[in-house]
Amino acid sequence: MPTTCDPPRSNLAFTGFLPLAWQELPVLPESNELQHQEKINLHILHILFALDIHAGDYGDDPIALTSASELRRLDFKVSLLLEMVGQLLARQQAIPPERALTLTVNQVSWRTDAAPAANVTLRLELYCNFSYPRPLILYAHIDEIVSIENDFQIKATLHQPGAPLQEALERYIFLQHRRAIANQRGNSQR
Repeated sequence: MPTTCDPPRSNLAFTGFLPLAWQELPVLPESNELQHQEKINLHILHILFALDIHAGDYGDDPIALTSASELRRLDFKVSLLLEMVGQLLARQQAIPPERALTLTVNQVSWRTDAAPAANVTLRLELYCNFSYPRPLILYAHIDEIVSIENDFQIKATLHQPGAPLQEALERYIFLQHRRAIANQRGNSQR
């Protein structure tokens, strides 16, 4: 049964490639299981946000600049270590292939060569960062399946999470959107 959702709070979307897997479900899980998964997803997003923190601008203060320089070196070393550990974990896990997708707070759409059944509930596994290869588990209902050449475009409405997880998803999408724009600007200036 489709989940009703509020209209989108913003038109912000992340469009890119991320590992995505899905499983068809006969029904949406019980509310206590959904709440437990929301807490796990929130924890994962908070870890991803912490991984993205970088040393900021410290002005002309030489002591602050020295500290910032040291923090950048430590940040680089920790990031390198996390990347190596993440690669080891990724090799041990069966991480699904990356798919072209668009993610908003309310919907996800992606292309695939094998479409799930129409009008079903899905359990989605979305891997957001290879340095921390633990997936967000989201639930969705398929709204539309469109055949495009040899592929299918799947569009699904996400089961609406509670306010804290919804805000964290919005923040994740915003940060990914901002990063994509920065990368485009950086590539166009070369």
